[in-house]
Amino acid sequence: MKILMIGLGSIGQRHVRNIRKLLGDEAELIAYRSRGLKTTFTDTLQIREGISMEEEYGITAYRDLDEALAQKPELAFITNITAKHMECALACAKAGCHLLIEKPLSHSPEGLEELVRVAEEKELVVFMGFQNRYHPCVKRLKEGVESGELGRLSYVACEFSERLTTMHRYEDYRGTYMARKDMGGGPVLNLQMHDLDILRWIFGMPRNVRAQLGMNSGLEIDVEESAQAVFESADGLPVCTHTDFLQYPPVHRFKVVGEKGRIEADLNAVTFKKFIGDDPEQIWSDAGFLRNDMFIEELKDFFAALRGEKPAAIPLQAGIDSLRMALAIKESAAEGRTVEL
Repeated sequence: MKILMIGLGSIGQRHVRNIRKLLGDEAELIAYRSRGLKTTFTDTLQIREGISMEEEYGITAYRDLDEALAQKPELAFITNITAKHMECALACAKAGCHLLIEKPLSHSPEGLEELVRVAEEKELVVFMGFQNRYHPCVKRLKEGVESGELGRLSYVACEFSERLTTMHRYEDYRGTYMARKDMGGGPVLNLQMHDLDILRWIFGMPRNVRAQLGMNSGLEIDVEESAQAVFESADGLPVCTHTDFLQYPPVHRFKVVGEKGRIEADLNAVTFKKFIGDDPEQIWSDAGFLRNDMFIEELKDFFAALRGEKPAAIPLQAGIDSLRMALAIKESAAEGRTVEL
């Protein structure tokens, strides 16, 4: 199986390691590396000095995408900067490659309809990289909501925040794609996007949103530093979500409140709490959880879809819907009004 990696930054390298774990030498790896950067990372984003990713994993790299596609890869991993996702995904799809596209699908709606059309015409598997769906706390959150044990739901809240200045300690944060509008940066597209996917997955596509962005902390970036949004679900449920590039230690948590109790999920602490009526608090935690486990499960589902064993667990439509929600947040904040979805 010939696999094309579009970009070999930290997430691309993680996928390479996991591909080798799952497929071994069955995978022939090639890469399109437009910038030719050579930094090699561990799973915890520590730099591995003097190590060549290409040599260690037998990767043939190309500086030209057309040249890479001329090698006729069967599938492609889109792991480059956000602003280049759609351009590269379309080129790979037109060449007949199945796709795993890292979140977000893009930073604008441009090209979405064409990608859908090409994927349908060529019968391609397109899988979105929302690995947090495989987090054990998210699985329990979904099960808890769908069980009905909370009764009628009244309120949902979530928060995903990290400190931009120390997210990638090995480089100046101001030059990263997360800090630059022209590269598709900002916490809405790069952090909150995960939660938008989870919220839509569990509670359905909302019907409108009202949002506000913050840019007043002096980070010297041209994208939002924080975002607050209140979505209204199809049945009137308020769903509140917050993100920012300011907090340390990082925060990633969900709360769902219903007439009979509430559930809380802390993805960073890997703890899940349930409060039902007057019953004692129920607590579950997993001290042995490894973040990479989510990526392994994601790849297993992707490869199962490629083999025709089941549909893509996180299809292209999930990427489209979450992008619509993110762009609606930005539109609402820019125009100071409620935006219909």
